[in-house]
Amino acid sequence: MLNYLVQRLATIVPTLFFVSILIFGLQQLLPGDPAVILAGEDRDPTVVAHLHQKLHLDEPLPVRYLYWAGGVLRGDLGESQRIQKPVLELIMEKLPVTLELALIAIVIALSIGITAGIVSAVYKDSAWDYAANVFALWGLSTPNFWLGIMLIPRI
Repeated sequence: MLNYLVQRLATIVPTLFFVSILIFGLQQLLPGDPAVILAGEDRDPTVVAHLHQKLHLDEPLPVRYLYWAGGVLRGDLGESQRIQKPVLELIMEKLPVTLELALIAIVIALSIGITAGIVSAVYKDSAWDYAANVFALWGLSTPNFWLGIMLIPRI
């Protein structure tokens, strides 16, 4: 058992490292200079230079990665550039609603899935079985964004 856990840990750590490099790298590929964007319309060179220093944009890429990874490991996900609030605070504000929505979705999916499975098993090779299978396949093949739009109540 301990050997299995060590083996799993030996797999998870490099995976998380490479995923973190991928996320950081994709952030670096975003167009524009964050300091210039944050400086606003004035784009005062002293403000831009201060932001470069504050955000460590004047450091080499590996050093910036270490600052970024250290912040993530401490739970410091940075600050929203749009509304100037910590990202972790924004996530915590939305988490209860997200969990409620996920729980409701799981309850609905389980109730429909279990009911369709029971109907399919009890009425094997009947019209009810085929209807349950068609309904299940329709649910799997319908894009979530389209279904969400269709389920919005019309006033």
